[in-house]
Amino acid sequence: MNNLNANSIVNETLNDGILMVQFNHKHYNNPFSNELEKAVSESLIRAEEDPEVKAVILTGGINRSFSVGGDFNEVKELKGGKEVEDWIDGVVELYMSCLRLSKPSIAAVDKYAIGIGFQLALTCDWRIGTEGCKFVMPELKHGIACTLGQYMLEKSLGRAAMQEIVFDCEVISTENCLRYGLLNKVTKGEDLYREAEKTAKKMASFPEVSFRKTKKMINESYIKGLEEVTDNSKVVHRASFGDGQAQQFMNKIVHN
Repeated sequence: MNNLNANSIVNETLNDGILMVQFNHKHYNNPFSNELEKAVSESLIRAEEDPEVKAVILTGGINRSFSVGGDFNEVKELKGGKEVEDWIDGVVELYMSCLRLSKPSIAAVDKYAIGIGFQLALTCDWRIGTEGCKFVMPELKHGIACTLGQYMLEKSLGRAAMQEIVFDCEVISTENCLRYGLLNKVTKGEDLYREAEKTAKKMASFPEVSFRKTKKMINESYIKGLEEVTDNSKVVHRASFGDGQAQQFMNKIVHN
C-alpha cells in the first residue's frame, strides 16, 4: 500500500492498482472549498495519467460526509458578479475531471452527499452508499439555483426522478436511492471500503481498451451537455446570488 499526500486536504492511497482519493477537509462534513475542489480535480487528472492506477475510488471517509456541497464560508461572499462565473468554472472543472477519467470510478458515500457532493457522485461510474448515507439536493429552498444539478440529475436518472429530487429538496430515502439508480448498492458502514474496492477491482479487470472506449462513448454526450448548460448556469446563478437570499441562509448557518 502506497500512501500519497498523507497530510493534505486530499489523502491518496494506492493499493494493488486501486487509488483511494479521500477528501480530507478539516471539517468532517467535507465542504467543497476552492482548495478541496482543486485538489480533487488534480488527483483525478494525475490518476488518468498514471499507468499504475487502474481504478479510482472517491470518498469522504467512513463516519465523514462525502461532501455537504460548497463551503458556505466562501460561497456566502458571492455577490452576483464575475466571481460567480469563476466559481461555476471551478465546480464544472471538478465534474469534468471525473467524467474524463477513462478508468473506472467509484463513489463510496457515507453520511451526507449534498449539492456539489451529490453531483460529483453522479459523475462516477458506480455509487455505493452506507445504510446511513443521505443524498439531498436542497438548493431551491435556500435561494440557490439548481441548474447544473438539474441537468446532471436528468442525464443520469431521467426527468421524473430529477423533478422529484429538485422540487422536493428533502433527504432521499435509501429505498428511493436504489429505485432511482442513484445508488447501485447499499452496505453497512464498516463494509464500505471493502465493497468499493471489490467493485473497483472487478471493473479494472475488464479488458482495458474496450472499457475505456465504451466509457468515453457513455460520457461524451454528458460532457457536451454540461459544457452547453454552463453558460446559462452562470447567468442564472448571477441572478440567484444577486438576489441575496442565498447569502442570508448561508450566513445563518455559518454563524450558528
